[in-house]
Amino acid sequence: MLFSIVMPVYNSGLYLSEAIDSIIDQTFNFEENIEIILIENNSIDNSKNICEKYATAFPNNIKIIYQDTPNVSLARNNGLKFCENSEFIAFIDSDDKISPNAIAEVLKFFKKHTDINLAVLPLFFFDNKNGEHSLNYRFKSNKNIVNITDNYSSVHYHIGGTFFRKKAIDRLGISFNEQMDFWEDVLFINTFLIKEQKYGLIPDAKYFYRKRKEENSLVDTSWYKKNRYTFLLKNGYEEMIKRSLEEYGEVIPYIQCLILNHVKLFIIQKNNNLIYEVLDETEQLEFFRELYKILKYMDEKLIINQKMKTYLKEYLISFKRWGYPVNKLIQIGKIENEKVVITSWRVNKFSIELTVSLSNEESAIKDENNVYISYGKKFIRAKLNEQTQKNIVIWKTTVRDRKYSSYQLKIPLGVIFFRFIVEKDNHYVYLQKVNVLNKLFKRLIRI
Repeated sequence: MLFSIVMPVYNSGLYLSEAIDSIIDQTFNFEENIEIILIENNSIDNSKNICEKYATAFPNNIKIIYQDTPNVSLARNNGLKFCENSEFIAFIDSDDKISPNAIAEVLKFFKKHTDINLAVLPLFFFDNKNGEHSLNYRFKSNKNIVNITDNYSSVHYHIGGTFFRKKAIDRLGISFNEQMDFWEDVLFINTFLIKEQKYGLIPDAKYFYRKRKEENSLVDTSWYKKNRYTFLLKNGYEEMIKRSLEEYGEVIPYIQCLILNHVKLFIIQKNNNLIYEVLDETEQLEFFRELYKILKYMDEKLIINQKMKTYLKEYLISFKRWGYPVNKLIQIGKIENEKVVITSWRVNKFSIELTVSLSNEESAIKDENNVYISYGKKFIRAKLNEQTQKNIVIWKTTVRDRKYSSYQLKIPLGVIFFRFIVEKDNHYVYLQKVNVLNKLFKRLIRI
């Protein structure tokens, strides 16, 4: 077959038909050009029956591999073995789907770019989450080829919607790490790219990634598994570092960005405290030691250039310099870049009462800073909101003290603009001007 689609299947009976149908219903003739390799991982729902129904309906196009042990990496490797005569191979998860024109667009790309051996589709969420992946910005320029040595911030992670020339996989002799059930696809893709250096972008088709309502996908549950921590650092991040050193004699910026863009997931607010639930104290220290080793390879300028909140960058640089625990933080954020957010409001007869907070992304107001409000010709001291604000904490280090972040205002009706002014080091720092009408209008629209 021209195209082989490898699809591991495990307890995805609710979604499997939709995934398979999206391949059968391609604008590019399915029965003549496409085969699906279903690797049934001993599901306990009706997935096996669904696989067999489709294999019966399309005996020349749909094959089933029965695998006793649920292991996504083993499943993909087994699927690859059944694609010996294929020209192109793709991996689609059994709860996802592709747009009807996807394979036609992929073939058009590969025919035009005969020197490119990997091409990817933009990723869009559906089901319990809508919108598109943050990395889709890559598809919105005029370029359809990424050279990782030049465009090092254009990192690629997701195996779904990634198409390979089979001969290139064979030539490189790569396979999925069967000890890994998370990040195994990142390792596979980027081992390929370290060698190939280039990949293609196909903006006119789509890969649809399902965010399940029950939140029981491998990605959702991985944070509660021990191998999501030190095991991932050693077998994922460090392996990429090793392969870059072997190929280039350095950790190239692309691999640094690949790791940095992912490592931030450990320290964002919803995840960073989980380490204390999942790992014991010895395991925690091992994880922090491994992370310190990895961050030593990261250029601080690249950390600063990452798309993440300033306090996350400050924490990573501080960790890179001094390790865990982080007892002091470098400061790269500036108070003047702090954002002002209206959190509540109430209109009285002649005034508007507002509760206003600083986002604490860039910096933090301290007790030695006087804070003022200016509107018209008025210049008055801001009234601190006595309600305690929750500090921003990463691995037991307070990265933003929010004690002085929230204020209560009372401004006359008719005042359209106001701004915060912070007294720092005997001079005034003017924060952004706030348009009251614009803020209130947006809140009314949401209501």
